[in-house]
Amino acid sequence: MKKILHIIPTTDFGGITTMILDIWTQTNKALYHFDFVVFNKGFYHEHFMAQGSQLFYQPYITEQGPIAYMKNIYQIIRHNGYEAVHDHTGYRAMFTMFAARLARVPCRVLHSHTTVAEQWNQPHLLAILKKLSTINATTLLACSPQAGAFCFDNKPFDILANPVNIANSKRLSPNDKERYQQLLGIKDNQLILGHIGRFMPVKNHAFLLKLAQYLKNKDIAFQLFLVGEGPLEQKIQAWIAQHHLQESVKLLGQRADIFELLQLFDVLLLPSLEEGFGMVLLEAQLCGTPAIASSTVPKEPDLELGLVTYLDTQGELEEWVQAIVEKRQPVSSQQIVQCLYDKGLHVTAVADKLCTYYER
Repeated sequence: MKKILHIIPTTDFGGITTMILDIWTQTNKALYHFDFVVFNKGFYHEHFMAQGSQLFYQPYITEQGPIAYMKNIYQIIRHNGYEAVHDHTGYRAMFTMFAARLARVPCRVLHSHTTVAEQWNQPHLLAILKKLSTINATTLLACSPQAGAFCFDNKPFDILANPVNIANSKRLSPNDKERYQQLLGIKDNQLILGHIGRFMPVKNHAFLLKLAQYLKNKDIAFQLFLVGEGPLEQKIQAWIAQHHLQESVKLLGQRADIFELLQLFDVLLLPSLEEGFGMVLLEAQLCGTPAIASSTVPKEPDLELGLVTYLDTQGELEEWVQAIVEKRQPVSSQQIVQCLYDKGLHVTAVADKLCTYYER
């Protein structure tokens, strides 16, 4: 059995956490064992523990310093005998990759999940971080061509698409759907729109609020539910109050019931300035929910079943409104599931593909 050490940002809500947990639940545990170095403990901690993993929580590198961090990683690797180290922090992996190389780990996987580095406004420093992260890796992976080009520049890399777990998407019964609607105050005559993502500039909540104001001015009955949390939360709440949109725009916070919420939305909106993959588009399609995304979002999650529309956020708001109210042909669950298998986006297929990299 091969032992692999993954480095992930958190065991709380987030795309990387969900992806790797789904993969780990479908991995052959007679052949592979996953443990995790994590910087923040959260909701999914017990889920990882239930899979038999050890979790090594570390202070952020900025808190403990790079030397202490590398020493800790080196000791974790040597003490537990890992044959592969897989870092999911992209351009921030330089210290992990170097420690793994010092510990003579033969398989060192660097994985890029993003196309943006908001906290780095110094291009030269970011370029150095990218170079030092990739130089000690043996395998470069990315969730999309855009994420790979961002992190690895001109170096060759492989694409490992983010998968979706069909088992997570149980359809709501009519009674359960009605109960959710009552809890959220949804009325029959309202258009229900949703967004799922952290409250940070790259997710472009400013566009969503501008769109909400436009819908209100056109006397369209709607509710927009914003799912997530982040540094812009208070600013968004203040904007909603200032524009008297409290009855139309609701903040739901972090939620574990994403698939249930997606089934309540008439349309999912994703106007991001940048996305590494756009996992929520795949999740929405699995629920049969139409989605409208900005033209900058990668096309890899699109199952090409007519459920995803791409529009320019710099264009006319009326174009988004027309796409929102457009009547779409419903797609059967059987069609969606078959397409997931055909495109290799089912979690079992991605788990099998990922494990091949640990054999190189």
